[in-house]
Amino acid sequence: MSQLFAFTDPQATEHAISGGKGANLARAARHLPVPPGIVVGSEVYRQFVAPLHEAIRAVLDDATLDHAARSERIQSLLLAQSLPSSLRDELIEKMQALGLADTPVAVRSSGTLEDLPGAAFAGQHDTLLGIRGVDAVLVAIRRCHASLWNAHVLPYRERLGLDHLDAAMAVVVQKMVQVNEHEAAGVAFSIDPVRGALDQVLINAAFGLGETVVGGEAPVDEYRLQRGDLGEVAAVIAEKPQALVTDDANGTRHVALPAAQANAPALDAEQRRAVAKLALAAEQHFGFPQDIEWAWQDGQLYLLQSRAVTCIPARWTRDESAERFPNPVTPLTWDLCEAGFHASLNHSFRLMGLPPFGDKWFAMRDYYIYGNQNAVQLYSGRTPANMLKDVESIRAALPQIAAQFAWVQELPVRWMRDLDTYLIGIGTLMREPLDGRPLNELWDYVLRINALGASYFLPNIAISLTQRTLYVGLQQMLQLALPAGQAQQVFDQLLAVTDTKTSQVNAELWSLSRLARMDADLLGRLHNEASIDLLEALPQHPAFHAEFQRFLARHGHRELDFDAYHPTWVEAPQIVLDQLKMLIDRPDEDRAAAELRQKAAQAAMEHSVLNHAPEELRYLVHEVIRLARAYTALDDLEHYQTTRLHLPFRRGLKAIGEQLVERSVLTDPMDVYFVPLAVLDAALHRGELAPITPAAAQHKAGYLAACARTPDWIFGEAEPVSIDGTDVLNGLGGSPGVVEGVVFVVRSPEDFPHFPKDAILVARTTNPAWTPLFYQASGVITESGGPLSHGAVTARELGLPAVMSVRHVMRLLDSGQRVRLDGRNGTVEILSPP
Repeated sequence: MSQLFAFTDPQATEHAISGGKGANLARAARHLPVPPGIVVGSEVYRQFVAPLHEAIRAVLDDATLDHAARSERIQSLLLAQSLPSSLRDELIEKMQALGLADTPVAVRSSGTLEDLPGAAFAGQHDTLLGIRGVDAVLVAIRRCHASLWNAHVLPYRERLGLDHLDAAMAVVVQKMVQVNEHEAAGVAFSIDPVRGALDQVLINAAFGLGETVVGGEAPVDEYRLQRGDLGEVAAVIAEKPQALVTDDANGTRHVALPAAQANAPALDAEQRRAVAKLALAAEQHFGFPQDIEWAWQDGQLYLLQSRAVTCIPARWTRDESAERFPNPVTPLTWDLCEAGFHASLNHSFRLMGLPPFGDKWFAMRDYYIYGNQNAVQLYSGRTPANMLKDVESIRAALPQIAAQFAWVQELPVRWMRDLDTYLIGIGTLMREPLDGRPLNELWDYVLRINALGASYFLPNIAISLTQRTLYVGLQQMLQLALPAGQAQQVFDQLLAVTDTKTSQVNAELWSLSRLARMDADLLGRLHNEASIDLLEALPQHPAFHAEFQRFLARHGHRELDFDAYHPTWVEAPQIVLDQLKMLIDRPDEDRAAAELRQKAAQAAMEHSVLNHAPEELRYLVHEVIRLARAYTALDDLEHYQTTRLHLPFRRGLKAIGEQLVERSVLTDPMDVYFVPLAVLDAALHRGELAPITPAAAQHKAGYLAACARTPDWIFGEAEPVSIDGTDVLNGLGGSPGVVEGVVFVVRSPEDFPHFPKDAILVARTTNPAWTPLFYQASGVITESGGPLSHGAVTARELGLPAVMSVRHVMRLLDSGQRVRLDGRNGTVEILSPP
């Protein structure tokens, strides 16, 4: 079976066959000006190196050798090994067919471990230029194979935890673009990853071959152009005294340039625009910002390589994190969650056909969690928008949509299948006895909980991202057929009612409130006694108490905060009683009948939408509507199930904390949450507990200080909090409708009992445990979140106007102020002073 693939061969686009560089070139060659070439598949390397595995392993295991010595010995083994004669015969045939037999070619390494998260291997392996003839190419292929064992590559793979013998090398043999000293080559980025400017194209250029630009070996020109109109933002012209060109001996040489040319731009204005257009065309082709290598030859511009841009300077903001992480987080909780979160993120990107992100998406700064907003912008909007721009585009894209997004239909089924394994694991952990176990075993228990959680959580971010994508897709399709305002109204009605786990829990809370109303004595106590004091008296009301206990058994893992440092409902049941107090005075109502009417209206709207859709698109429209609802419910369910981890985490860490208190290492068992993972792991494994005490004290003080302040929205940039003389605050529309009323600012569950009926709820964010407040409220305003947030979804279900993501609203509004909020347009008009 052939292991040589022309760029036009569909198999050449597979990463496992062609490596990162080869696969990208093969994909680019479909629509972009890529010189012809061949991929020598990775299986050639595997067969070539297989007889040497034992000898290579012996070198790797020799502790007396450093990386340089290991590299030299392994490369000598490979370079002494001959490639099979059959490869030569096939290579002659392929090179002749593509016109490569009598022309210089570039022979480039293309590793199969390239482009892994955080493992680009950029510049780590060899490229050989100006190679002519099949025998020279075969020598170059072996040199590329050997470069998999370059001395600087060995520690790089080890640092990433990659097994050396798992790595394989494909090789690209490509027609050489012979740039002379009067023409230019270089690299370009369809965004500027140096400055984090997502609206600019960045170009580096030099005279001659682009290897000097790629390798950073010589001065280069830098040009920045606006992505929109390709207008020039800046140009820095370097002195370029030499140019690298091919020579007659099948190699390369440096040519000295005259002073006038050395100080001249390598590209004129029109060429700069052409290179920028090529970078943008590569981005359009791959669906993601690209880092390209390019070259001019005889007035023709060629694309030599294209890879995704996945590294960009971080810009830490609360835009993406304030909803998910509204409050300070203890160091241990964050350390335990962070790796699993980023693994889930890249798993999701792979499902969605996006490149992995090798840096941090979320990070802790002064005990608050911040999101890398540049990364968010880099990855946002990568939905199949071009497929949905008009009806004809949708028709043409139907086969591609079916093939590319089949996983969207499959993911809920796979997730539900794997849920059982997770729930059984939680049950097993909760039954595991902890009394009398040593600290190292208790710590192992916590780490096993974390491993179970990371495995379960792997696909969960994909659920949230897909829900967002489905919403955007449905809105786009509706806007093709309807005016913008009407399209939004139809969208809201199609998704107004979704059967979620939160809805089920709320229905059970409602039933509990009806049961409490039947006990006059209990009803009076609920009105007059603090919930924390009433808990001890509940057994005096056996009917209610029994049902209340059953409710906690089912849903007691419901969290009050993301951080496991905070108790759940089962440990703070007074919070549930506070929620019931907000429901007991509401009059009886036929909720089932009201829900039936809502669902009937929703079904009628869906029927109308499908009737107006072109016949061949009805199934697609129906599936997008169905999946948008399904993912809304699934997103809610995965959050509900994720919080089950709080119970075993708190159980295990409490046991550790109690032992540390007994040994006078801590004064409070819960202070274990203030000890960073690295410190706690080292101390408990080594039995050297002294470092725990100062770490806990330092971070507890920092955490408490964070709780007392409002974090900067942009980390390190304090913003003035004012409304600049205007009485209108702007946010995002979360649920349509207009309401006027007084606001009540809720900062924590402790404020629940004091929430006045028909006030407008103002909060940093909300989670499912806050839902009973919505039954009391006439509207909702949040500082974070958007149309897919818990607050927006719940408000739409209950018909409450809501405005989300109003910056600084917690400081700009005080309880008792009167406002008018418009949930359609996302505005809050202040009607009375503070």
